[in-house]
Amino acid sequence: MKKLGKVSIIARNGNLLIKSSKPQRIGTPVVDQQIKRLGKIVDVIGPIRAPYIVVNTKGAGKQLKVGDILYLMDKQPQRSTSSNRSKRPPPKKYYKTSSQRKKPSKR
Repeated sequence: MKKLGKVSIIARNGNLLIKSSKPQRIGTPVVDQQIKRLGKIVDVIGPIRAPYIVVNTKGAGKQLKVGDILYLMDKQPQRSTSSNRSKRPPPKKYYKTSSQRKKPSKR
């Protein structure tokens, strides 16, 4: 668990504005001290040296107060997939060489 920052503003729609020390990746899950998932990062705004992180909680952050410290999940749980799409080789590309192209017929 990595420290994300302190809650600065709690919006009416449930979004949180968090003051952070460095920018974070959009889509990263955000948790509280009890490792309860609150939401995910949807935007990073402000200067790079002191960015603000926007977290969409979808109502999970109602018990939070301004000044609470939030954390990032280190690793997202792996999804199990029934197919092995990532291990498939890329499709073969068939290109015609200059000798295989049709030449215009002279009439």
